[in-house]
Amino acid sequence: MAKIHVSRSGIHAGFSSPLSVSRPELLDEDGKSDRQFRQLIYDLSVAGNQLGLARKLLAAQLGVTPPRYNILMVVAQYQGQQGVSVSEVARHLHVSTAHITNQVKFLEKKKWLVTASNPEDGRSRLIRIDPSQESRLTGLAKHLHRVNDDLFGGLNRRDFQSLSRLLTQLVDDFEQALNRLSTDPAKKRRPKSSP
Repeated sequence: MAKIHVSRSGIHAGFSSPLSVSRPELLDEDGKSDRQFRQLIYDLSVAGNQLGLARKLLAAQLGVTPPRYNILMVVAQYQGQQGVSVSEVARHLHVSTAHITNQVKFLEKKKWLVTASNPEDGRSRLIRIDPSQESRLTGLAKHLHRVNDDLFGGLNRRDFQSLSRLLTQLVDDFEQALNRLSTDPAKKRRPKSSP
């Protein structure tokens, strides 16, 4: 709602940003403002960017891109004795199996990964870290410990458990919201901006 401001030169309408959310649970206690919600969005954005930068710096130490770094970390964590499937890696990273398949082919050519037929499903492949690269990942571990300990240094055990649970829910909610946004009919009616 516009606020009216009076100045010596006359009257003009000052702009007041409309609420960005309508759910009462997300509004401030007065139910009329969304400042805490907006700050949460700003903070999530900054935290996401900072975490992304940390991942980029860690990935650079291995000479790979951040998405490929993420794949290597998931494979190393879940490969076990037999290896991990493309679909499981895709599920952990919330991306398509086609994306993981393409990246795995690249990482296999660069001798980061090895693949083998899945004995339980001949149509799929199991992925493992190439034994020749295991020492590089082990060498990164001390640095990784320090970075992650610093990034999450302010959390106690209960905070960590709550954050993990909440972020898992948020990722699901964000995916639904983005799917809705990408199919929003209002988006198709918007006029194109001129160059």
